[in-house]
Amino acid sequence: MRRIAKRLPGLPVTEALLSRVIILLGRAMSAHIDEVISPYELTDVEFRTLLSLYSAPHGVAGPSDLCASLAHSPASMTRIGDALVARGLITRVLSDQDRRRMDIKITPQGEELVQEVLPRMFSYTRDLYGEFTDAEKTRLLGSLKKLFGQLMLDNPPAGKGDHA
Repeated sequence: MRRIAKRLPGLPVTEALLSRVIILLGRAMSAHIDEVISPYELTDVEFRTLLSLYSAPHGVAGPSDLCASLAHSPASMTRIGDALVARGLITRVLSDQDRRRMDIKITPQGEELVQEVLPRMFSYTRDLYGEFTDAEKTRLLGSLKKLFGQLMLDNPPAGKGDHA
C-alpha cells in the first residue's frame, strides 16, 4: 500500500490496510468455521440458518427475516432452505399471522444437530479469542459494530457508479 501511495498521492493507506485485513480475516475465519462444521456436512450459511431458527421464538422465522439476518437474497435462501429441508433439518409451515406466507421451522433433528455442533464452535471461539482481554474484545466488538453501521447506511458509497 505504501508503494501504491507513492504513485498515487492521497491514498488512505491506513484505511486501505484495515479494509484488506478485515476482508482477509473474514475469509480465513469462514474457512476455519467451515473446517469445524465440515464433519456435519453443513456450510457456514446453512449452520447460521439453523442457529437463527434455533434462537427464534418457537424455532420459526419468516423467509424475509432470515434473508435480512443472514444477508442473503431470497433466491439464495430458497436454495439453502431446499438443502436443509432435504436433510430433514427444517420444514416450511404456513404462517400463523398470514396464511398466504410460508414460514421456516427448525425440526427436532435440526435442533439436535445445533446442540451437537455448538460445543465445537464454543471451543473454537474461545481458542480464537484466547489472547484477548475482556476489554480488548469489548473495544474490538464496538469498533466492528461501528464499521458495520457505516457499511449498512442507506447512502451509496462515494464514487459508486463513477467509473467509465
